[in-house]
Amino acid sequence: MTKIIYDINRELKIFYLIIEGRKIGFYLSNRLAKTFFDYLRKGVLVDFEIATKRKKIHGKLYFQVAHFNRIISLEPHRVHYDLYQLRKDMQEVLKQYKYYLFIDFEMTMPGYTSTAFTPEIIQVGYVLSEAQGDIIEQNGYYVLPAPSTNLSKRTKKFLKLDELKFYEDAIHYEKFYEDLNRIIEKYQPKFVVWGKNDITALNDSYRLHHKNAIAQDTDFIDLLKLHKDYYNLKDDLGLYKAYKTYFEIDGIQHHDANDDALVTKYVFDAFMLHMQ
Repeated sequence: MTKIIYDINRELKIFYLIIEGRKIGFYLSNRLAKTFFDYLRKGVLVDFEIATKRKKIHGKLYFQVAHFNRIISLEPHRVHYDLYQLRKDMQEVLKQYKYYLFIDFEMTMPGYTSTAFTPEIIQVGYVLSEAQGDIIEQNGYYVLPAPSTNLSKRTKKFLKLDELKFYEDAIHYEKFYEDLNRIIEKYQPKFVVWGKNDITALNDSYRLHHKNAIAQDTDFIDLLKLHKDYYNLKDDLGLYKAYKTYFEIDGIQHHDANDDALVTKYVFDAFMLHMQ
């Protein structure tokens, strides 16, 4: 629906349109209101989609806005938001990079009674590839946590870890750090992760192991956030749910960094194709 706003109620997060001679109200969720309501006022052009559900406020029913496509001030002309342009810009940005490093971490979990806790990387999986191209390198391994860290029962149960085998196979963090640094120096890849947790875990790992940061937050693409922005999703989307949506195949998540890194590449490639 594309109309010019007739009136607004900031307290109730409602804007009104005149439709067939009637004043009709449209309600914004807290999430949408936080992002967009400051742009809304009388005379502003809005292009938006309506949610299936309606909400009763002070005894009256209002349609709920599902998402905005465009918000444009007419006098003076100013584009506040344009979903179509945002999608084009997103595609252009993603086309800039020659190499991508799809990376996933599994981390320690607190005990069932723990309070203060910092997750530590204990498994790494990564896939290095050309943009929408062939895989150049693929690897994965366990990483030893800090010497003072004991694996909680919760961690071992969730990741199905055999503790003896883990300590036999795991490499020192120093070797992981050197491996990652080698890839960065040779390829300067753009990192691709699903969600922010992996970025936070890597940043924490530098401090826990007394290392200088070799990747900055700006080196990462959060593929989950791109999906939420591109498709106007209200809630977070699971990686394997995205995989199933694109490929119509059920993917069983085993909480394994190697599998998750590869699935992240598959989802990324499908996403790029969808944007074309």
